[in-house]
Amino acid sequence: MDTDYDAFVIGTGVAGSSLAYKLNNAGMKVAIADKDRYGGICALHGCIPKKILTGAAEIVAAGNRMNDNGIKCSDHLEWSALIGFKDKLVHSLTSPKEKAFRNAGIDTYHGKVSFHDSNTLAIGGKLISAKYILVTIGATSRTIKIPGAEFLTTSDEFLDLKALPKKIIFAGGGYISFEFAHIAARAGADVTIIHRGENLLKTFDPDLVNIMVEASEKAGIKILTGQEILRIEKKNDSLELTTHDSNKQEEIIHKCEMVVHGLGRVPAIDGLEPEKGDVEIEHGAIAVNEHLQSISNHSVYAAGDCILPGPALTPTASLQANVVASNILEGNKYTADYTKIASAVFTIPTLAAVGIMEKDAADKHKVLFNDMSQFYSSRKTDLGYAASKIIIEKDTRKIVGAHVIGPNAEDTINLFTLAINTGLTVEQVREALYAYPASSYDVKYMLK
Repeated sequence: MDTDYDAFVIGTGVAGSSLAYKLNNAGMKVAIADKDRYGGICALHGCIPKKILTGAAEIVAAGNRMNDNGIKCSDHLEWSALIGFKDKLVHSLTSPKEKAFRNAGIDTYHGKVSFHDSNTLAIGGKLISAKYILVTIGATSRTIKIPGAEFLTTSDEFLDLKALPKKIIFAGGGYISFEFAHIAARAGADVTIIHRGENLLKTFDPDLVNIMVEASEKAGIKILTGQEILRIEKKNDSLELTTHDSNKQEEIIHKCEMVVHGLGRVPAIDGLEPEKGDVEIEHGAIAVNEHLQSISNHSVYAAGDCILPGPALTPTASLQANVVASNILEGNKYTADYTKIASAVFTIPTLAAVGIMEKDAADKHKVLFNDMSQFYSSRKTDLGYAASKIIIEKDTRKIVGAHVIGPNAEDTINLFTLAINTGLTVEQVREALYAYPASSYDVKYMLK
């Protein structure tokens, strides 16, 4: 069958960009499209802008902790100026992307993309065919079916706020709420996190999460669990959020100026019209086999947050893009291993993890716990909250899980990620000659 392209990529984020370049470099005729600016969620409304704001919040938080120890700085973020800096930096990173695609020989398209048939897409009134269609459209905020849901502010909208309200409620107890709450608190806002269940940050070690909760509360963040949101009502210039308290068995009204959506994200397939392309959907996501190929249309592959396998993380999208590209070029030989991907919650301090959790450990495992709050790396900025939990195999002495909260945990966890992925033993990691007194030097003590 003659087609316009060998491969057409929908989405310009981490997975889409990687796929486009890999297939183009292999000699395929490739095109890529996005309904928004080029760059994808991570660059425009996710990891990158979030970490810019978190980095600024860390400076203010450290300054406040050291206020009586020789450091004087502003006690809160200047929000509008910070957002301006964030926008400028994000633009500098994303604006060259489309030109780079074109310079590489990849055709670029803008506009809403939908299926016309199994090998054809509709884009801006045009029909474009491809031998392979690669869907990497990411995720969006989950639709919440409660009265007043239209008053929810999405995470995308929060990151673009030109002014920050004085009183904010973050709905949901996941990483979005915690990260944004820590930023907003350092910008001087009155911040509350409301969660329906009792378990917060469910994919992280509960003991370390408890430390994070304590650190959050010390920062002035109120955390309420067992509260199911019933409705949101607008009252003049403020909002009233009504919850059902499962402990007290009563309704409670919370007043604020903004409610931020941290209640989960779902694949952004709205408008894709997958049924026209014979692309089956399961649980709201593109259904794929172990090779990340559509189970119903073998011309379609998918990667990133629009499919369910793997945690919704940037490294997952990158891994899946590599798997898809290899399967297209070499035949379906490859699958993805999601057991060794590191993740982090960029709060203050950072909480990070890789590998198995303690609840998954068996008799063959040993758990090494260390309270690191009195370590030099924590005390040098008066942080006060730091700990680690490392899981090893008793017989082989290999590291199979690592959980860290504390200064630069997002960097320290990468050492453990390398160790787990390469099968290093406790002794091999512990006896390496690290630079001192770097925060990562603490791994030596974590493994005793």
